[in-house]
Amino acid sequence: MHVIYAAFTLWFFLILFVAIGVHRLWAGLVGARPVGWALLPGTLVAEMAYILGCLITGGEIRRANLFPTRGGPRGGGEAAEPRTEAEPKLKIIGPVFASLLAVVACVAALIVLHSLLGEPVIAEFTGLPGLLGLNSLPKELPTSTEAFWEQLRGQVSLLRRMAGTLVELEWTNWRVPLFVYLTICLSVRLAPVRRDLRGTLAAVVLIAGGIALVGVIWKQFSDLMQDLWPLLTYIWASLLFLLAVTLLVRGVVWLVLVLAGKAEGKK
Repeated sequence: MHVIYAAFTLWFFLILFVAIGVHRLWAGLVGARPVGWALLPGTLVAEMAYILGCLITGGEIRRANLFPTRGGPRGGGEAAEPRTEAEPKLKIIGPVFASLLAVVACVAALIVLHSLLGEPVIAEFTGLPGLLGLNSLPKELPTSTEAFWEQLRGQVSLLRRMAGTLVELEWTNWRVPLFVYLTICLSVRLAPVRRDLRGTLAAVVLIAGGIALVGVIWKQFSDLMQDLWPLLTYIWASLLFLLAVTLLVRGVVWLVLVLAGKAEGKK
């Protein structure tokens, strides 16, 4: 009856892990500092919410540098990341609560962004003319091997649809590039960079459980989930597209380095 909430949990976790992969691949290609500056709007939302969560739990904020800095003495990539040295007071509940606020802040910002700027992009993505295939994530988990492979095949359709959407979008409309850019920033920054991943995973579980509980109590909540499903699909498809393109670029760069004899001895 409420299988949509189970599907939402699955896709939310997958979005989180793909966001981690995209960020690490980008940082490996161009360095953490340029990536940090490129994703600055998402960083500000996530880190400010995390700091607020630490303060609410009575934690200590030793340093809050939200802007990417130059690498350390050894030029390490991680040193170029915004450093938020905040320690929640409660050992278990504190980090989970702070991570929960960071995730909720990014999700809330995505929803607001969708309502203000997303109509031209989402409408093009869901109703792209002449493009057959999946335009929405499955709202139920696969119950058989055949259903699993069918959903897996659908991801290729989503990639094709995302590529077609980027070509067909009216980029001269200022809302389009702004929505695409800010959505990427917030989506990638759903994943923790300098924080413990366990707190974020626990926060996602709490969010999914809370949504399911609200859906059981408030019957009309499922209608809201239906309205937000195109946004969820777009976020997943955009991250999946970024991951595929980044892997392709990384492979080409590595091949060029190998052919040029500059990648010998590198792992």
